[in-house]
Amino acid sequence: MITPCTAQAETGSDRDLLGLYYDPQELTVTSTTRSPRPLSRSAENITVISADEIEAMNAHTLADVIAIVPGVQVTGNTAPGSNTATEFAGATTQFIQILIDGVPIDDQVENMALASMVPVQIIERVEVLKGPASSSWGSSLGGIVNVITKEPALHAPFSGAASFSGGENGTRDGRGELSGTVGNLGYYLSGGNLQSNGFHPFNATENNNAYAKLRWNLADKGSLRLTLNSMETSPQVGLITYADYSDRFKLHILQSTLAFDYTLTDRLSFNVMIKGTRYDYSKINNTISTSERFATITNDEKTSGGTAILTWRQGLHTLTGGVEFDHGQSKTKLDYPLYSYKDKIYATNDKWGFFLNDTIAWERLTVTPAVRYDMTSQTGNFFSPSIGATVDITGKTLLRAYAARGYNLPVLTPGYSNKDTGWTVQAGLETTEIPFLWFKGTWFRHEFKERGDTVTRTLREGFEIEARTTPLYNTWLTAGYVFTDAKNLETDEDINTVARQTWDLGVHYDDKTIRGSLVGYYRDWNTPRSWGGKYNNFIWDLNLGWRFFRNNNAEAELFATGHNLFDGNQYHDEIFKNPSRWFEGGLRIKW
Repeated sequence: MITPCTAQAETGSDRDLLGLYYDPQELTVTSTTRSPRPLSRSAENITVISADEIEAMNAHTLADVIAIVPGVQVTGNTAPGSNTATEFAGATTQFIQILIDGVPIDDQVENMALASMVPVQIIERVEVLKGPASSSWGSSLGGIVNVITKEPALHAPFSGAASFSGGENGTRDGRGELSGTVGNLGYYLSGGNLQSNGFHPFNATENNNAYAKLRWNLADKGSLRLTLNSMETSPQVGLITYADYSDRFKLHILQSTLAFDYTLTDRLSFNVMIKGTRYDYSKINNTISTSERFATITNDEKTSGGTAILTWRQGLHTLTGGVEFDHGQSKTKLDYPLYSYKDKIYATNDKWGFFLNDTIAWERLTVTPAVRYDMTSQTGNFFSPSIGATVDITGKTLLRAYAARGYNLPVLTPGYSNKDTGWTVQAGLETTEIPFLWFKGTWFRHEFKERGDTVTRTLREGFEIEARTTPLYNTWLTAGYVFTDAKNLETDEDINTVARQTWDLGVHYDDKTIRGSLVGYYRDWNTPRSWGGKYNNFIWDLNLGWRFFRNNNAEAELFATGHNLFDGNQYHDEIFKNPSRWFEGGLRIKW
């Protein structure tokens, strides 16, 4: 194993099956095939972030977590929980699907998901897959962020955690977790509130969340799992002076799943899941100069569906096949009183997806072919193939190559029926041949056909470099660099808002009592001068923690973070100015 991370398989039955075919020490991911596969046998460009790493960041939301991944840009992060957008090497938010345990939180109307409304305390690990992931997940031309939530604690009837932090400008974050197993029933419960007055005028935000997972274990053969997830965000986007209006909105997502995992034989496992999601969205714009209501937009969405997956392991092969169905409907109301304009838009979309992939593992070579066929009532059908391979050439050096075709659904509005489509080719190397150093390099080429009124061919091409030292005296270093050349192939002009160069640097310390990290990032945005962006500075954050109490059953930690220590500017649009230097701190207790 050459990756420095650690993680867990999804369930006990998954771990048992994996143990028959793979080294149990290998880090597993589920984003590539929708069943556990060792990361070292995955040809895709994947980054895994564990719960321990998230805790060391003193992060508030998923947006804070993925912002540290090289090649990932999070924009609009003007306060904890604020309205953010995500970009993978030039593929913007609409191209990226965010999933919680395999269920999208993107809306249907615009294919948008807010990473800033996902609380970090529910996260066991995050898997970030860059490039088309349509052969497994359907509409996801730019990639996916898959959040795997925490499981009920196995060896205690009652355990939990609580934390509270406070900072400048009324920023406060309170969270609580309870977890345990009684007999065959396991439970995990979480809730929290995050709010801030913001760091600019009209930039306040508040998030509320509650999450519950109940698992009934079926005597080593499988389990029945019920989840309920409620997330609400109400950020103020700010004063948009050039357009003479202010913007605020409120979004509530209520999501529930009922899943059945069962081991049919020692080689065959089965999973079926029923899922439902409800979105309530409202947006209000007021005119700044006259304080009149400019616009009121509401959207009510309902999605229901299910997934069935079979995984079969035999000889060299691990085959995963499945079918997925979603029925979605949305009702949008538009009201512009200054223009005496009102409209209602009602749209539905039925989606069927059939997918099959194989992991052919022969000694140090792994080949991973995959296909998916999607049928949609709104925009027709699409075929998504992919092929990848990994070769472990020395036991310490891994080569990767991957090619895939993908697509993205258009906005769910009558009249928009053309999908975005594209291809990716990627190749890379991961090695620990150099003593005390883990190194990963990836070259990528994403060519898209983006469809609006006319087809626009675009190209995003570049490379990524990541490095990390092994701990020495409890101290290690991290670094990442990404170069992206993003062009409109019709005009040969650069694509705006793409970060051409990004740097991520960090020094970390953890002796199990004292921990700390100093992390910095720099983004060289390509934006027009008229946007008023400023991005000449590295932004440095300092995270500290002191575990001042610990026994067999409990521990307590004081933690603090200094944001933007050197008061730098790093924003691509003057509407979304990053906060100046500010501080926060808190207390975390586990038992």
